[in-house]
This record gives sequence, C-alpha cells and structure tokens, in this order.
Amino acid sequence: MSSGRAASFTMPEFYVPHPARMNPHLERARAHSTRWARDMGMLDTGVWTDEILAGDDYGFMCAWTHPDAPAEILDLITDWYVWVFYFDDEFFAEFKQTKDVSGAKAYLDRLPAFMPINGTDPSPEPRNPTERGLVDLWQRTIPLMSQDWRRRFTTSTHNLLLECMWEIKNIESGTVANPIEYIEMRRKVGGAPWSANLVEVSEAAEVPASIAGTRPLRVLSDTFSDAIHLRNDIFSYEREVLREGENSNGVLVFEKFFGHDTQTAVEAVNSLLTSRLHQFENTVFTELPTLFTDHGVDPLEQARVLRYVKGLQDWQSGGHEWHLHAGRYTKAENAGAGNSAFFRTILRGPTGLGTSAAWLGAARG
Repeated sequence: MSSGRAASFTMPEFYVPHPARMNPHLERARAHSTRWARDMGMLDTGVWTDEILAGDDYGFMCAWTHPDAPAEILDLITDWYVWVFYFDDEFFAEFKQTKDVSGAKAYLDRLPAFMPINGTDPSPEPRNPTERGLVDLWQRTIPLMSQDWRRRFTTSTHNLLLECMWEIKNIESGTVANPIEYIEMRRKVGGAPWSANLVEVSEAAEVPASIAGTRPLRVLSDTFSDAIHLRNDIFSYEREVLREGENSNGVLVFEKFFGHDTQTAVEAVNSLLTSRLHQFENTVFTELPTLFTDHGVDPLEQARVLRYVKGLQDWQSGGHEWHLHAGRYTKAENAGAGNSAFFRTILRGPTGLGTSAAWLGAARG
C-alpha cells in the first residue's frame, strides 16, 4: 500500500456502554506533563516539537481515562503516558524506519535496568530522554505500590518493549500475522495490560496478590486489553498502515487473512471488540462474586477490586473519547471527525448493559 493512498471507510458504531467523564484536574495535568517532557529532554531530540506534544494532548487523554484520580496521581499517570508515547515515536524514528533490529535490541535491553524491584539497586546512567523519564517515573511510583504490583508492572513494561521487536521484525520480513496469532500476541505484548496496571495506581485499588493471577482477573485484563487494542487499530489504521507501513494492525490482519475490503474488515474488528466488552461484563457479574467467596476476599479488598473494575470501564469510555479528538488520530483522514457529534451523543449515557454501572456504584465510595 502506498503512503499516499487515503483510507476509504466509514467509522462503525462503537459499543460504548458507560459515559466518559472528565477529571477536573485536566489543566494542571496538561501543564505539568509539558514541563516534565521538557525537563526530560523530549523536546530536544527532533522526535517531538512543542506543537506535536500539545496536539497529542496526553493530559486530555489521561483526564478522560482516569476521571477520579487525585491531582498529583493524575500528574504521575499522565507522565507515564507521555513517556510511553515518546518512546514509541522515538523507537519508530530510530529503528522501525531503518529496520535496525540489532540497534533496537541493544536499546531495549537497557531499559529494564532502570526499574529495580526494590527501588534501591543501582541503575546505569541514563543517556536519553526515554531512560531519564523511566528513572524519574519509577522512583515516583514505587512508594505507592507493593512489590507484587512492581513485579507485575515490570513484566507488563517488558512485554510492551517486546512488542516493538515483534513489530519491527514483521516489517522487516513483510509478515502479516493471522487473526488468532495477532490477538494472542498483541494481548501479550501490547500496551493495554500496562494501562490496566496503572489503573490500580490511579484508583488506589491494587488487586490483592491472592487473586491477581486467577482466571476471572486474567479475563478482565485480557478482554480490557483486546478491546483497547482493537479500537486503536481502527482509529490508527491510516497512520500506521498507510503512512508508516506497519503490519501489526487488526484491520490489516482481517483484510489479508479473510480477503476483506477495508470497510468489511473494520466492521469485523468492531464486532470482535464488542464481543470482548460483553465478556468483560459477563465476567464481572458471574465470576467475581464466586471468586470473592472461594478465596475469602474481605470486604475492603472486594471494594478495591470493584474500584479497579470501574477504572477499567472508565478507561474504555475515556479512551474512546480521546481517540475522537486527539491530534495523533484526527490528523488521519479516517479519524471520524465528521462522526464526533454522533459519538458524543452515545457517550452521554449508557447504551448497553447499563446495570453494571449501578452495580459498580458501590465502588465509587
């Protein structure tokens, strides 16, 4: 596909069962994250400019996806997202465009050393904005969370870094995964499990270690992740596939494997996205109560888990709203700007299984 070709599809009607809400600390997060990115040197490398950072507006994203986070926590969460998107853009500029697999591996191999589990082991001297940012973020985050969470988050971060190697190797070889391989690999190495871990931070709702690895919690994380990734694939198709030559996109996977035209592939991806959200809801209603009973989860821990679930729901709705307005996606010709009023109408109130919002209301207290 040539980079000049425009995507020719109409955005589907997304299933968005919970209204998006805006965090009141938006402007503070915007100002803080801009200063932080500048302090880390992210505006000095040529990867980003002030205009690019302002257009992508990660404070806006995090205020939508973490509507209940206190001001200082929202600052921290927003900085994490500034970091991960800067890393992604830097990695593309330095390694994906040139298909430099060995350079990419050497770059990625250094990053885990900046996240010592105990917070005290010596780290290498940071040599670029990605490394400087990671040192700062890790030291600000670990006092808030247990060692169990730290281990889970470092695993998610490591897997997120592995996605970059998976993508660059696919680009180098011209490989487009089949749908099953794609969903499984994206779930393992995509950014959404990492985002789910940060929901625990923003909601002060660390999942108890005794149940973090159980099937219901894994299903919640997996379905959350699949929905996030598939939605992003639809919105970023033009940027990733048509302009950047990316092969790791669900719409492209459905085009290639099933022989679909782009519109049919988009509708199929959206149907899969909807089914994952339905499974998320079903797991909350049918499996969490039994899990709590079987593992003797006390009421305070139950409330934490429900806050976590609510946080995942908020992320889905807020992430959708951000995609509608973010410069990262609305610059693309298929970003659905003409449909924004329609989507905002959907987001004003529940359109699906609305009882889950009421059932989870107890977790808001």
